[in-house]
Amino acid sequence: MTIAAALTVAFAALLVMTTVEWSARRSDDISKSRQMAMASSALDREIQRIPYDQESVAVWDDSVKNVRNSFQPEWVDVNLGVWMSTYFKHDRAYVLDANDRALYAMSEGKAIKVDANSVTPEMMKLVRDLRRQIADGALSLFENSKARIPRSVDIAVIDAHPSIVSVMPLVPHSSAVSQARGSEALIIGIRYLDTSFPTNLQAKYLLANARFSLADDVAPGEAAFPIAAKDKTIVGNIVWTPESPGRSIFRGILPFLGMGLAIIGVAMFFVVRRLRAACAKLVANEEHSRYIARHDVLTGLPNRAFFVEELNKALADLDHSRGLLAVLFLDLDRFKQVNDTLGHAIGDELIVHLARRFSETVKSDGLIARMGGDEFAIFKRLSSSADDIQQLCGQLLTAVSESFETMDKKATVGLSIGVTIAPNDGIDQSELLRKADIALYQAKVKGGQQFQIFSEDMSRHLVERQQLETELRCALENGNELELFFQPIYASEDLRITSVESLVRWNHPRRGLVTPLEFIPIAEETGLIGKLGEWVLREACRAAKDWSIETIAVNVSPIQLSQPGFPEMVFDVLLESGLSPQKLEIEITETALLDSSNTTSKRALKALRDAGVRIALDDFGTGYSSLNNLIALQVDFVKIDRSFLQPTSSRSVIWAIINMSHAIGLEVTAEGVETEDQKEFLIAVGCDHIQGYLLSKPLPEASFTALLEEQISGVKDSAAA
Repeated sequence: MTIAAALTVAFAALLVMTTVEWSARRSDDISKSRQMAMASSALDREIQRIPYDQESVAVWDDSVKNVRNSFQPEWVDVNLGVWMSTYFKHDRAYVLDANDRALYAMSEGKAIKVDANSVTPEMMKLVRDLRRQIADGALSLFENSKARIPRSVDIAVIDAHPSIVSVMPLVPHSSAVSQARGSEALIIGIRYLDTSFPTNLQAKYLLANARFSLADDVAPGEAAFPIAAKDKTIVGNIVWTPESPGRSIFRGILPFLGMGLAIIGVAMFFVVRRLRAACAKLVANEEHSRYIARHDVLTGLPNRAFFVEELNKALADLDHSRGLLAVLFLDLDRFKQVNDTLGHAIGDELIVHLARRFSETVKSDGLIARMGGDEFAIFKRLSSSADDIQQLCGQLLTAVSESFETMDKKATVGLSIGVTIAPNDGIDQSELLRKADIALYQAKVKGGQQFQIFSEDMSRHLVERQQLETELRCALENGNELELFFQPIYASEDLRITSVESLVRWNHPRRGLVTPLEFIPIAEETGLIGKLGEWVLREACRAAKDWSIETIAVNVSPIQLSQPGFPEMVFDVLLESGLSPQKLEIEITETALLDSSNTTSKRALKALRDAGVRIALDDFGTGYSSLNNLIALQVDFVKIDRSFLQPTSSRSVIWAIINMSHAIGLEVTAEGVETEDQKEFLIAVGCDHIQGYLLSKPLPEASFTALLEEQISGVKDSAAA
């Protein structure tokens, strides 16, 4: 080889090597820039999430009442401390009074002692900034729905931990609670950046060996993203090992360069091809990272963050064009039952299947997202009329009404929908989502499998319902507002009082008499039904101990029956009152008894019946009545629902129920007897017991005792004569 040829080969080799090295460096730089952008985006998202978490408890009547009005440490610990740690993973939380003194502090899910030094200078700097915002009128803008609730957020070092620190005032969400401007208590939320945050970065954004460093200890080959406070102070670095696809490729092809110019063309071909593959992989990784950050993994639908982002865009477009935008919240009915009975795998398949059905229904001019669990959200552009929304909701309900089958198992669920419409209900996305949630709640309260469109009455009703819940709690604590009434049950053969049913009444000091139809559902929804049911049982057993009756009937909610320890509570009450188990009758609806998934309820009823407690099947005929069910349930009494007594055409049904019950040895009581004709018919067909306003309305304890004594006295007089 001549010198010229050698120089040509050397030059060509040098040119190739230089080109490859430059390409490798460029590829590495692109990769590093992408990962830096992802780290920055992840940090920004985390900083935005902390005040978003706080807002769920900061705008709440109960927070103001339990902190500012009358400081309740236990309530604050559960709702403003432990809740923020358990649900939102906040590492620390503080509650300050109007003078910025610490009232409460939580660290890693546990309350800690507070003193004058609990609030660090870094926190106090944000507190003063928030107080300045409030003084400048920020809360007034929030109350007029012109801005979000004021907050002060920054990055600082707290107890040697780089942290996101957010300060927010506690304000009421309704006019039921008021507080003077400047008297607001504050809540401080802190999330450490050197604990789970680097781990999440590594898992979600594929940042290898991600860690946090307070010092400048970045090793060669590592990348660092500086974390700075608002005043540009660097508090530390997110450090990781950057992806270096170019360097790996360069090392892989280096041996081939020594093979000479004979194969340089082939080598260049492979270099170009591999570089293209590497760049394509980088692009694919970037697209994948962007996709998983904005979509639900199970269904592939947009997630909450993507939905909110697109909703904001749609609302902005609404300002420049005519038309309406409907926002819908969807929540599946009875989905938990599917998970509990058929398993989570079937539940996941059902979610995927319904997501597909919903997507086909929404089609264009809208977006559907999975918000989490069994919750979905939709926004859809409408014409100038809101009538289209009813058609859309009808199609969604129809899509869910069809049963779902997989692995030889059938699952059926319902759907509740809450709807709000912009701009009629506002143009702020957080306000629209809140109102859609209120409408969804109303659909749930009314039994599900329906849609409700938001109205201001719903908001007022929700506030009133929350107030009624608070007052019911107070009534249960005081005990002097609740009263038991007793309605006699008469034997058909001689119209003698043999039993009595206990019925709870609430004498509200301001509202007057509140019916059970109003407060029993609230007690069931809020978990108060256990305490209320125990109070009714104790009062009934105490009153019945000395009465000359066969049984006293106590109605039991299906929710109360399914609570662990229910039979033991009943046995304790019987022991304390001295009432015989055979004298107690538990009334439960047949729908609750026939719930095949609730084995806890069935075990509870068996334990009670084995101990001698009588079981009555209430409202018989309104559910799934059959002879097989009666035999399987092993009850002692059947109570015919009052609805069968109204139409005379139902008398053949009553006759069939009585004969069917007698055939298997059960006694029958007819409730709601209001006319002589009804009474005479029931006696004629052999009904064992009669109950209703014709014979006696529900009576206070003293009145029923007097009625019972009058009956006993009459029996004695007859015997003496």
